[in-house]
Amino acid sequence: MTAPAAHRPIRRRTFLALATAGLAAGCARPDPTVRFADLTFAGRAPITLDAARIEIVDEYRMPLADPNVEHRAPLAPAAATERWARDVLRASGAGGRAVFRITKGSLVENRLKTTGGLKGWFTVDQAERYDAAIEGRLDLYGADGRLLGNAEAQATRYQTIAEDASLNDRQRLWYNLVEATATDFAASMEAAIRGKLAPYVR
Repeated sequence: MTAPAAHRPIRRRTFLALATAGLAAGCARPDPTVRFADLTFAGRAPITLDAARIEIVDEYRMPLADPNVEHRAPLAPAAATERWARDVLRASGAGGRAVFRITKGSLVENRLKTTGGLKGWFTVDQAERYDAAIEGRLDLYGADGRLLGNAEAQATRYQTIAEDASLNDRQRLWYNLVEATATDFAASMEAAIRGKLAPYVR
């Protein structure tokens, strides 16, 4: 009897993992010895704003459920974006405030079609695509609370992964993808601030 199509990818992945890596059946967690560098934007030129203080507000709420996987990644997009704001934005003014809002910081898994049948047992396909998206906005308020202006930016990237990838491979992909997306966002946001809020940049 032919196995149902829905079960073939799982069986094939198990076969590939055992054949190519010699992994034990009980290996189900990432290697705890794998460490990732702390992301920093300290090397970027600071942006000093005419404001007495800067507030950082994370408005994005993780769904904590599939297909979103940012809560399982070693570096969440929102956390990377917050690090940018803390490393780059500076306050130097007698009054008013700048509020940086993280409006989106998602990492979403999309299943890809893989080769079925006998050929599928000997084919290593790209099994998932991960889409990272970051969006943010900087609002500048005067001492009287009036909105003086704002700047916003967004960045998206994606990357696929092979079906025989280990859990550690997946963690590395997530980290690198989020880091690259956050770097894209940083460049876009900095350009937007210097353009849209030029009168308030010192």
